[in-house]
Amino acid sequence: MTSEVDAAEVDAARERAIGTVADAVGELMRFWNFKPSLGRIWAVLYLSPGPLDAEEIEARSGLSTGNVSMSLQELLQWGVVKRVPSGLQPGSTSRRRLFVAETDMWAMVARVFRERELRLVERTIEQLEEAVTLLDGVGRGKDPTAMHQSRFVVTRVRNLLELARTGRRLLEGLSRTGSVDFTAIRDVLRARS
Repeated sequence: MTSEVDAAEVDAARERAIGTVADAVGELMRFWNFKPSLGRIWAVLYLSPGPLDAEEIEARSGLSTGNVSMSLQELLQWGVVKRVPSGLQPGSTSRRRLFVAETDMWAMVARVFRERELRLVERTIEQLEEAVTLLDGVGRGKDPTAMHQSRFVVTRVRNLLELARTGRRLLEGLSRTGSVDFTAIRDVLRARS
Protein backbone atom coordinates (compact mmCIF):
# COMPACT_ATOMS: atom_id res chain seq x y z
CA MET A 1 0.00 0.00 0.00
CA THR A 2 2.83 2.39 0.78
CA SER A 3 4.32 1.98 -2.70
CA GLU A 4 0.97 2.98 -4.27
CA VAL A 5 0.85 6.17 -2.21
CA ASP A 6 4.46 6.87 -3.05
CA ALA A 7 3.78 6.33 -6.75
CA ALA A 8 0.74 8.63 -6.56
CA GLU A 9 2.82 11.28 -4.81
CA VAL A 10 5.51 10.99 -7.46
CA ASP A 11 2.92 11.27 -10.22
CA ALA A 12 1.30 14.30 -8.57
CA ALA A 13 4.66 16.02 -8.05
CA ARG A 14 5.64 15.33 -11.68
CA GLU A 15 2.35 16.78 -12.97
CA ARG A 16 2.74 19.89 -10.77
CA ALA A 17 6.31 20.32 -12.03
CA ILE A 18 5.16 20.01 -15.66
CA GLY A 19 2.46 22.61 -14.98
CA THR A 20 5.01 24.93 -13.40
CA VAL A 21 7.37 24.59 -16.37
CA ALA A 22 4.50 25.10 -18.82
CA ASP A 23 3.52 28.30 -16.97
CA ALA A 24 7.13 29.54 -16.99
CA VAL A 25 7.68 28.84 -20.69
CA GLY A 26 4.29 30.38 -21.50
CA GLU A 27 5.29 33.58 -19.68
CA LEU A 28 8.63 33.62 -21.47
CA MET A 29 6.80 33.34 -24.80
CA ARG A 30 4.53 36.22 -23.79
CA PHE A 31 7.64 38.33 -23.07
CA TRP A 32 8.88 37.57 -26.60
CA ASN A 33 5.47 38.60 -27.99
CA PHE A 34 4.28 35.08 -28.72
CA LYS A 35 1.06 33.63 -27.36
CA PRO A 36 1.63 31.97 -23.96
CA SER A 37 -0.31 28.92 -25.18
CA LEU A 38 2.52 28.21 -27.64
CA GLY A 39 5.00 27.96 -24.80
CA ARG A 40 2.65 25.87 -22.66
CA ILE A 41 2.08 23.32 -25.43
CA TRP A 42 5.74 23.15 -26.40
CA ALA A 43 6.73 22.60 -22.75
CA VAL A 44 4.14 19.84 -22.29
CA LEU A 45 5.43 18.08 -25.41
CA TYR A 46 9.09 18.65 -24.49
CA LEU A 47 8.54 17.09 -21.07
CA SER A 48 6.65 14.11 -22.47
CA PRO A 49 8.66 10.92 -22.98
CA GLY A 50 6.56 10.09 -26.04
CA PRO A 51 4.34 11.76 -28.63
CA LEU A 52 0.98 13.17 -27.54
CA ASP A 53 -2.28 13.68 -29.37
CA ALA A 54 -4.37 16.85 -29.12
CA GLU A 55 -6.61 15.44 -26.36
CA GLU A 56 -3.61 14.57 -24.21
CA ILE A 57 -2.13 18.02 -24.84
CA GLU A 58 -5.43 19.62 -23.78
CA ALA A 59 -5.50 17.59 -20.57
CA ARG A 60 -1.89 18.32 -19.66
CA SER A 61 -1.82 21.98 -20.69
CA GLY A 62 -5.25 22.98 -19.40
CA LEU A 63 -6.01 24.71 -22.70
CA SER A 64 -9.22 24.48 -24.70
CA THR A 65 -9.64 22.29 -27.77
CA GLY A 66 -9.70 25.31 -30.08
CA ASN A 67 -6.66 26.91 -28.47
CA VAL A 68 -4.68 23.67 -28.72
CA SER A 69 -5.68 23.19 -32.36
CA MET A 70 -4.75 26.74 -33.42
CA SER A 71 -1.57 26.76 -31.34
CA LEU A 72 -0.41 23.43 -32.75
CA GLN A 73 -0.79 24.81 -36.28
CA GLU A 74 1.31 27.84 -35.37
CA LEU A 75 3.94 25.71 -33.61
CA LEU A 76 4.14 23.48 -36.69
CA GLN A 77 4.67 26.55 -38.90
CA TRP A 78 7.50 27.74 -36.64
CA GLY A 79 9.03 24.26 -36.77
CA VAL A 80 9.14 23.87 -32.98
CA VAL A 81 6.65 21.00 -32.97
CA LYS A 82 6.59 18.08 -35.37
CA ARG A 83 3.87 15.66 -36.37
CA VAL A 84 4.67 12.00 -35.90
CA PRO A 85 2.77 9.44 -37.95
CA SER A 86 0.78 7.27 -35.52
CA GLY A 87 1.67 4.20 -37.57
CA LEU A 88 5.26 4.51 -36.36
CA GLN A 89 4.21 3.86 -32.77
CA PRO A 90 4.67 0.19 -31.79
CA GLY A 91 1.32 -1.56 -31.54
CA SER A 92 -0.66 1.52 -32.60
CA THR A 93 -3.75 1.08 -34.73
CA SER A 94 -4.97 4.61 -34.11
CA ARG A 95 -5.18 7.29 -36.76
CA ARG A 96 -4.71 10.06 -34.18
CA ARG A 97 -2.32 12.83 -35.07
CA LEU A 98 0.59 12.75 -32.68
CA PHE A 99 3.01 15.57 -31.89
CA VAL A 100 6.50 15.90 -30.43
CA ALA A 101 8.54 18.95 -29.49
CA GLU A 102 11.64 20.07 -31.34
CA THR A 103 14.47 19.44 -28.90
CA ASP A 104 17.25 21.35 -30.65
CA MET A 105 17.00 24.61 -28.71
CA TRP A 106 19.45 26.48 -30.89
CA ALA A 107 17.61 25.51 -34.08
CA MET A 108 14.43 27.01 -32.62
CA VAL A 109 16.08 30.25 -31.51
CA ALA A 110 17.92 30.65 -34.81
CA ARG A 111 14.69 30.11 -36.74
CA VAL A 112 12.95 32.84 -34.74
CA PHE A 113 15.86 35.22 -35.34
CA ARG A 114 15.73 34.53 -39.09
CA GLU A 115 11.97 34.59 -39.43
CA ARG A 116 11.02 37.41 -37.11
CA GLU A 117 13.83 39.66 -35.90
CA LEU A 118 15.71 39.67 -39.20
CA ARG A 119 12.52 40.52 -41.11
CA LEU A 120 11.91 43.45 -38.77
CA VAL A 121 15.44 44.75 -39.27
CA GLU A 122 15.07 44.34 -43.06
CA ARG A 123 11.86 46.40 -43.04
CA THR A 124 13.56 49.05 -40.92
CA ILE A 125 16.48 49.24 -43.37
CA GLU A 126 14.07 49.67 -46.28
CA GLN A 127 12.26 52.51 -44.51
CA LEU A 128 15.51 54.23 -43.56
CA GLU A 129 16.77 53.94 -47.15
CA GLU A 130 13.49 55.46 -48.34
CA ALA A 131 13.93 58.36 -45.90
CA VAL A 132 17.49 58.99 -47.14
CA THR A 133 16.25 58.99 -50.75
CA LEU A 134 13.51 61.50 -49.87
CA LEU A 135 15.93 63.78 -48.07
CA ASP A 136 18.60 63.54 -50.77
CA GLY A 137 15.98 64.54 -53.35
CA VAL A 138 14.94 67.74 -51.57
CA GLY A 139 18.19 68.63 -49.84
CA ARG A 140 19.40 70.93 -52.64
CA GLY A 141 17.04 73.83 -52.02
CA LYS A 142 18.01 77.50 -52.06
CA ASP A 143 17.14 78.20 -48.42
CA PRO A 144 20.34 77.67 -46.39
CA THR A 145 18.45 76.98 -43.15
CA ALA A 146 16.27 74.33 -44.78
CA MET A 147 19.33 72.77 -46.46
CA HIS A 148 21.20 72.69 -43.16
CA GLN A 149 18.26 71.06 -41.36
CA SER A 150 17.85 68.50 -44.15
CA ARG A 151 21.57 67.65 -44.05
CA PHE A 152 21.36 67.27 -40.27
CA VAL A 153 18.38 64.91 -40.54
CA VAL A 154 19.85 62.87 -43.41
CA THR A 155 23.11 62.47 -41.48
CA ARG A 156 21.20 61.16 -38.47
CA VAL A 157 19.11 58.83 -40.64
CA ARG A 158 22.29 57.50 -42.29
CA ASN A 159 23.69 56.81 -38.80
CA LEU A 160 20.56 54.80 -37.99
CA LEU A 161 20.82 53.03 -41.34
CA GLU A 162 24.42 52.03 -40.63
CA LEU A 163 23.40 50.73 -37.21
CA ALA A 164 20.51 48.75 -38.71
CA ARG A 165 22.76 47.22 -41.38
CA THR A 166 25.30 46.27 -38.71
CA GLY A 167 22.49 44.76 -36.65
CA ARG A 168 21.38 42.76 -39.68
CA ARG A 169 24.88 41.35 -40.13
CA LEU A 170 25.00 40.42 -36.44
CA LEU A 171 21.61 38.67 -36.58
CA GLU A 172 22.61 36.81 -39.74
CA GLY A 173 25.83 35.68 -38.08
CA LEU A 174 24.03 34.73 -34.89
CA SER A 175 21.44 32.65 -36.72
CA ARG A 176 24.18 30.90 -38.73
CA THR A 177 26.90 30.31 -36.15
CA GLY A 178 25.33 30.86 -32.75
CA SER A 179 27.85 33.50 -31.80
CA VAL A 180 28.03 37.23 -32.16
CA ASP A 181 30.73 39.84 -31.78
CA PHE A 182 29.24 43.08 -30.50
CA THR A 183 32.38 45.05 -31.40
CA ALA A 184 30.83 46.19 -34.68
CA ILE A 185 27.73 47.57 -32.91
CA ARG A 186 29.88 49.24 -30.25
CA ASP A 187 32.04 50.84 -32.95
CA VAL A 188 29.01 52.15 -34.85
CA LEU A 189 27.49 53.56 -31.67
CA ARG A 190 30.71 55.20 -30.54
CA ALA A 191 31.41 56.72 -33.94
CA ARG A 192 27.96 58.30 -34.05
CA SER A 193 27.74 59.69 -30.52
